[in-house]
Amino acid sequence: MPASYFRPSLLAAVAVPVAVAGLLVAVAVLAPAGLDVSEVRLASGVASVALVAAVADIARRRVALDHRLDVLARGLRRIVEAEAPKRAGAPSGDALAELSAVVNDMADGMRTRQLGVETERALDQAMVRETPNGLIITDAQGRVRRHNPAFASLMPMQGNPLGKVPIETIPVVELQEVIDETSRTRQPSERTASVGRREVLVRGVPLADGEGCMGVVLDITSVRQAERARRDFVANVSHELRTPITAVLGYAESLLQDREQLPGWSLPMLEAIDRNARRLGALIEDVLHLSRIEARQDDLRLDAEPLRPLVREVMARFEHAARPRGIALVLADGPETEARVNADGFEHALGNLVDNAIKYSAPGGRVQVEIGRAEGAVTVSVIDSGSGIDPVHHERIFERFYRVDPGRSRDVGGTGLGLALVKHLCLAMHAEVVIDSAVGKGSRFTLRLPP
Repeated sequence: MPASYFRPSLLAAVAVPVAVAGLLVAVAVLAPAGLDVSEVRLASGVASVALVAAVADIARRRVALDHRLDVLARGLRRIVEAEAPKRAGAPSGDALAELSAVVNDMADGMRTRQLGVETERALDQAMVRETPNGLIITDAQGRVRRHNPAFASLMPMQGNPLGKVPIETIPVVELQEVIDETSRTRQPSERTASVGRREVLVRGVPLADGEGCMGVVLDITSVRQAERARRDFVANVSHELRTPITAVLGYAESLLQDREQLPGWSLPMLEAIDRNARRLGALIEDVLHLSRIEARQDDLRLDAEPLRPLVREVMARFEHAARPRGIALVLADGPETEARVNADGFEHALGNLVDNAIKYSAPGGRVQVEIGRAEGAVTVSVIDSGSGIDPVHHERIFERFYRVDPGRSRDVGGTGLGLALVKHLCLAMHAEVVIDSAVGKGSRFTLRLPP
């Protein structure tokens, strides 16, 4: 269409006043210049009606939109504040229907999670409240933040411990030592303590957030009583067996001294009696020794001792057992080293290892003892050239009466308690014993001692 069709001279602008929502609005109407005033007013009236309807519809939609947005905002605010939000409704096809659906889904998910969290919290609180074990939580400064009812019943309290260091209101030194050690090392630690008539185990565990720790107190009174009863029974029975075994062994030795006067058929029987009586006597002595170690395990005195003289003394005691079989006993060269041990306990543990090494080494073999340091500990290793031990037995070899080869153990006179004694002696000296062995490659038993 040619641009000249809309010539300014053909159109006229007329301002017509129109009232919209109580306001006076001027509406400019473009009309052909030839129309009279009444026709222009009619056209402007039609336009104003349409305009009023449009503005009213916009206002209505604006009010509805404001209301819907206000509902959504309040719902989101309740979700943020962890309250139970109400569902925000919206008619299908509404521009905010999808947003309302998202808010409703979020509210449903929050409600479900909130119920789950509240259920888990209730269960946790029930466990903490009902457990017979005492629980205590401390902060990064070692002050008590919380404890459960069982803790208050197990531990003597002199006032409210909250906000204070445990020792200020709980006169149990072992508890404070465990809390301090765990806070310092960020590693679990434990102590045993006597609290009135109770015996308790206090264990410290670092909290996962990296600050503070949790103390756990367990009543082990019944366990200790059972242990003492078992120890006393074993010790009493072993002591009672000592006398008849000594008598049997003495009579067998006396008879064997006059071999020439005995019938030939009786000698094998007397030798069997003598051999088994000696073995039974050694077993009784080992059981009694183990009972004594367990009874003194908590109060075994440890002193800084030079190890080389103690090792030489042990090796000298077993020289008579190694020489007839041509086994060389060797102490490897090295600097003088000290460790905190109980001299008698260390000699007994090392003696059992040397004795085993000699028994299970082939004639003409070699048993070597090495003193050194590894990973901050003093080590004493006994290395033999025997047949070795399959790794499947390593975990159980320190159990009482456990034998890798029962037949061979009896042939060499083993009681099955030698390594168990070594383990308990190490525990009493805050040490440990480890094995490194393989079939056909000999064995290395290492005592790791505190420096």
